[in-house]
Amino acid sequence: MIPAGRIPLGADDIAQRKGKKTLSRAEAEQLPAPISRTGARTRIWDSQQIDAHLAGLPEVPQLPDQESPEDLLDREEARHQFHNVIKPGAWAAYVAHGHAPKPDTIVCGVAHWKRRTIRDWDANRPGAGAGGGRPKGSKDTKPRTPATDKRLALAQERKDRVAQTLAASKGKVTAAEIAADLGITERQAYRVLNEVRAAAK
Repeated sequence: MIPAGRIPLGADDIAQRKGKKTLSRAEAEQLPAPISRTGARTRIWDSQQIDAHLAGLPEVPQLPDQESPEDLLDREEARHQFHNVIKPGAWAAYVAHGHAPKPDTIVCGVAHWKRRTIRDWDANRPGAGAGGGRPKGSKDTKPRTPATDKRLALAQERKDRVAQTLAASKGKVTAAEIAADLGITERQAYRVLNEVRAAAK
């Protein structure tokens, strides 16, 4: 994660600060801990900490200890912001096919989203748990329609969204991608996908 207001540096940026073309593995290991997540392929450092380290200061500036809506998150970090769990493969496919929000910036070749961007997008997706039928114990005997029942309306909204996705992708969309978009399980997505395809025949 790149904390809000901090300037990120990649290996090439640090090498340039040291007057070199590249940064060796041994040199990288002597630097302050990267701010990129553990396991990230591309390591990213905080400029204030690097400058302090290169200046030989005994201590480096501390990173903020509170999250901010403006924090920058890589793809995996962004995935963990969703209210409903999305599998890594499904989220990666969603990003690759352009169904996710556009990255706010590219840092060292890595797409990053603001925490605010991801949470706002997630909050405006159709949520999990919607479906048809009457609430348990309901005494209302009148037929329910999407116009009068919020749950049916949300279920219909799901189907409409899936139909649009199918049309845009020319039918090349998976249940995993639908699950990522709607915030539901892959099993639920598979059922909705089949219903929409059956209705289109």
